[in-house]
Amino acid sequence: MIKNVINKTLRRLGVELKKVDKDIFNLKLYKKLYAEKSLEFKRFYNVGAGNFYHPYWTNIDYYSDWYKSNDKFTSKGIHHDLFSLTRIPLDNGIAEIVYSSHTIEHIKDEHAQFFFSEAHRILKNDGLIRITAPDIDLHYRAYKKNDLDFFYWRDWYSREKDYKRINLNQPLNGASIEQLFLQRFATAASILHAHGVKTKISDEELNGIFQELKYEDALNYCCDKCTIEIQKKNPGNHTNWWNNEKVINMLKKAGFKDIWISGHGQSQSPVLRNNSLFDSTHPKISLYIEAMK
Repeated sequence: MIKNVINKTLRRLGVELKKVDKDIFNLKLYKKLYAEKSLEFKRFYNVGAGNFYHPYWTNIDYYSDWYKSNDKFTSKGIHHDLFSLTRIPLDNGIAEIVYSSHTIEHIKDEHAQFFFSEAHRILKNDGLIRITAPDIDLHYRAYKKNDLDFFYWRDWYSREKDYKRINLNQPLNGASIEQLFLQRFATAASILHAHGVKTKISDEELNGIFQELKYEDALNYCCDKCTIEIQKKNPGNHTNWWNNEKVINMLKKAGFKDIWISGHGQSQSPVLRNNSLFDSTHPKISLYIEAMK
């Protein structure tokens, strides 16, 4: 059964089976490290997983018209809205790993804090959480240095069909660095967004905000303009900022005591070092934090 699922998944990805190692999912490694029950009941949880697939993992995501799963296997996960502030429907202390990549920038602080607490609840003793998200400190440094090359994805959204698909009203390759920066943590407040807040932040205003306010206060001021209502209608927006310090503080508040800064592909868990499946989203601009219960 698992072999058939793997073959179908590889075909969906357009991979020629004869040219690929069929153990791309590291099944032997999982069997070596974890109990049979954890594999059978898929006690590895990817929160905000999208179309992620692994035969031993369970996806947790809020599927919508924006985040549709076109694959019958990935859609069999847990349908859960992080904005709901309700318990993830899992028992205490059963999870081996909780992994979340580029999800917490789409929710507010209270929802992220609740998610971290839920992760702590469902993890078994010595269970691991790994969080990756855009590193706002790197983005801010690029903004201050006028480093347009940092925002390398601006060319991806230069054609009308591409930038309109993510609800932008102009191509990113013609945007100012102020708006490129703002779009990465408070999308709805940027003049680039077609359906954002009524009073958007201009280049001049953004520069003034970061001159007059302390760094974190300036970031929060921009994020506070982005309402949950707008975010729910535009779930691809970024509505929050993260750096190592902020993630670590929230994980501590959630009950985690053993917390460390990681890096791309540098997980304490051997199975999470598989960069074909994990840490593949914007590694050049991301932070990586791990904690153990």
